[in-house]
Amino acid sequence: MSQLKFSNAATASMALFFVMAGFSSGSADWTSFRNGGNSRANGSLPTQWSATSGIAWQTETQGYGQSSPVIHDDLIFTTSVIGPMCETCLIECHVLKSGKLRWSYQHDSTHGHPSNYMNARAAPTPVVDERGVYAFFETGDFVAVDLQGENLWTRDESQASGKFDNPHGVGSSLAQNETHVFLNLEHGGPSFLHAIEKASGETTWTVDRPSSSSWSSPIVANVNGKSQVILSSGGTVTGYDTVSGESLWTMDGLEGNSVPSPTLAGNYLVVGARLPEFAKDGSMQSNCCLDLSQISDGKPRIVWRADKAICEYASPVVVDGFAYFLSKANVLHCLNVESGEVAYRKRLDGDCWATPIISDNRLYFFCKNGNCHIVEAGPTFAALASNSLWNLDNPPIPEKYTETVSSGAHGGDSSSSKRPGGGMAAEMKAGDTNGDGILEGDEISERIRPMLAQIDTNRDGKLDTSEIDAMAASFAERRKDSAATSRDPIVYGVAASGGHIIVRTGTRLYSIGN
Repeated sequence: MSQLKFSNAATASMALFFVMAGFSSGSADWTSFRNGGNSRANGSLPTQWSATSGIAWQTETQGYGQSSPVIHDDLIFTTSVIGPMCETCLIECHVLKSGKLRWSYQHDSTHGHPSNYMNARAAPTPVVDERGVYAFFETGDFVAVDLQGENLWTRDESQASGKFDNPHGVGSSLAQNETHVFLNLEHGGPSFLHAIEKASGETTWTVDRPSSSSWSSPIVANVNGKSQVILSSGGTVTGYDTVSGESLWTMDGLEGNSVPSPTLAGNYLVVGARLPEFAKDGSMQSNCCLDLSQISDGKPRIVWRADKAICEYASPVVVDGFAYFLSKANVLHCLNVESGEVAYRKRLDGDCWATPIISDNRLYFFCKNGNCHIVEAGPTFAALASNSLWNLDNPPIPEKYTETVSSGAHGGDSSSSKRPGGGMAAEMKAGDTNGDGILEGDEISERIRPMLAQIDTNRDGKLDTSEIDAMAASFAERRKDSAATSRDPIVYGVAASGGHIIVRTGTRLYSIGN
């Protein structure tokens, strides 16, 4: 059972500060990851552009970052890291209309973290409001600055959680309401969901979370008049009271839901899940729809479970009664939200790491290679346009940033990780506590259990050395080209405001529009 902790400053009167469930500032702003969880832009967006036309401006950032841009009052805010060990955390402010750098704020990292293509680099998207920008980094640093770039407060999250032990680093983005920022931090060590007061940087409440790998982000929503933080991760989806941190409901028995984030459509919550490598097909039915207006015995009603629809990196989106899921194989599934019935399946050309954005009745799917497919919303697939940010035969290279070659084992900082050198196979073999060459029972870690059905080829419920080595060989084969396929330019995040689409690669910002 989750443990709830309050700070000394948290009293019953704090409820007065939580005036609403969600948070929105200006009507044209984009203030958080997926714009609060619905990925919808206010107003119409361009539908035609190319490498030589329709791009208002582009500019190089000072560091490397994988977070999405956020926008407030015609200003764009991004986060990046600088240095081979992320020695500097960076927040930059650019003018929406011109791309001009208004200011930059640099913070010396509290803890080093390898900056290379195998690890997340400034992946958590910040939030912004009329008071400031709130940004969390994989170095453990949580920084708040005002809209002029002056420091408000800083925190070191590793004091409570220890140095982060997560394959590929930390990636969960922030959520917010009027008075608080919500941070989900799940890794191999002590893990928590925090409610942090914006004004002071102090923790209002903390809920224990499972110690497991997660990159999913919370959302803040109002359901049946109740303000709640909704988090899908680690096999469960849970709604927490924003005022107290109390668990309001939980749905368990899921798999693969630690990368995509959930999407609210009225009282319906659309949950996305991916199919982890070596995992069983049950992850597909973890892509589902829950009715949060019908809670019985602490569990929401399951409206439907998907049969084939599945997510990968991009979270599901909902438009006019239809939910859209994009798989690792780039297959777009369109499902009726009410029934779960499949309207169509269509393969798109190109991998998408960014969640699509919505404008009017159109969906914009930005591929990692700079292509964008614009699709009309509705039960019939209709491609409206396909545009590119750059020449695909001659993509731009970073002007300032130099990629660092990974020197550690796959999945993180080998000097600080609990995993021994040699990657996942070595980690698994290290769990063989009795030294008999076979993993069984508690020797099989919680992180490996979802993969057991695929790794255990003789179906005896145990893992021997040959099965572990075969898994390692398969894993290496799938990853052999990762150094080439994970280098910039890669589209990581998209935001929209004032008729402009702001696209973020690791080292560059693009503005599409007039």
